[in-house]
Amino acid sequence: MTSQFKFAAFAAGASLIIAASAQADVVISLSEATGDPGQTVEISASLGTGGAEVAGTQNDITFGADSGVAVAAKSNGKPDCAVNQDIDKGGTSFAFQPSGCTAGTTCTGIRALVLALDNVAPIPDGSRLYTCKVAIAESASAGEKTLSNTNTGASDPDGQALASSGTDGRVIVNGGASDATIIVGSATGEAGQTVDVSVSLETGTDVAGTQNDIAFAAPIAIAAKTNGKPDCAVNPEIDKGGTSFAFQPAGCTVGETCTGIRSLVLALDNVAPIPTGSTMYTCKVTIAEGAESGEYPLTCSNPGASDPDGGALLAECTNGTVTVGGPVTDTPTATPTETPTTPIGPTATSTNTPPPTNTATATRTPTISGGGGFDDDGCSVVAPAQAGNGWLLLLPAAALLWIRRRSK
Repeated sequence: MTSQFKFAAFAAGASLIIAASAQADVVISLSEATGDPGQTVEISASLGTGGAEVAGTQNDITFGADSGVAVAAKSNGKPDCAVNQDIDKGGTSFAFQPSGCTAGTTCTGIRALVLALDNVAPIPDGSRLYTCKVAIAESASAGEKTLSNTNTGASDPDGQALASSGTDGRVIVNGGASDATIIVGSATGEAGQTVDVSVSLETGTDVAGTQNDIAFAAPIAIAAKTNGKPDCAVNPEIDKGGTSFAFQPAGCTVGETCTGIRSLVLALDNVAPIPTGSTMYTCKVTIAEGAESGEYPLTCSNPGASDPDGGALLAECTNGTVTVGGPVTDTPTATPTETPTTPIGPTATSTNTPPPTNTATATRTPTISGGGGFDDDGCSVVAPAQAGNGWLLLLPAAALLWIRRRSK
């Protein structure tokens, strides 16, 4: 064997054998896909080289035996995956894990080894490494299914190890028509400008309140007011005066470490349904000076909705975009009002914002209930024990006393 690339013979449990030096931070990223129960979707693995020369990679994809999604098998029993022909790595192999498992029953993942024994040329940065077919079981429940990306490895053309990591993928299983769809709008502007982006609601039932997160990344960002809170305003026509906005993650520094916002649309004294098609709120989005032309995502996640009784509803949300370059167009919005400096929000528990993608996300969400301090901690709502009185269970004592006095 004349290749400088040092590999072990690849079998079901084999791994990439490389020297022990680490020179760069290589990232293998899994994509996401959306489908219905019974369908087969396609996900891909892509490579970020971190500036290094990467001649080969390995990684495991774990899906879990009871997750409802699994990498499909070919007729020969091997994973239904294919290397990207453009990277010319003809020695690429795929095997189900653990070794000796039965596809469709006991297999919980695959191992992918991307290489060529006769070609150690570097793989271009940003290249797709391979694709895999993922089967969604007929019995799969609606929601996000994680495809864990572990055991990553990479080697340069001399067979030297490179520091590597992986980002997980996911399959979003549709669960039929959702009760509420939160739609993040889009806008177009030039570098250095600020544009308005509105968020609207489409409903199939009575929706009294919603929540959602919006993630952003340079060169765009949701602007901040002078008080440090997101420059967003609720639509006064929907009469949800308890609406709150907070930067994410909690405790971040505006303009430096903040990567998104959390929005909670509600009113403690008004649980009337929000009309379908309504603009719920509008946010100012800044475009950095020197931003290159192109489309930049506003990724929506963590959707939630509640009915007038405080019961949880099935909610999903769709992403928006800010397009830099071309004529400036603002998303039509209702006239906004300023968010109160100290709004009343819900009792909270910390949650993590998922990775970003341009798809709708369906999830059964916690009940939205009243509470205090949303803007201060930026956390999500907590489900009460019973939906029937959900709006009252988590009210702070002062608010509850006020309501009782008014009722006398």
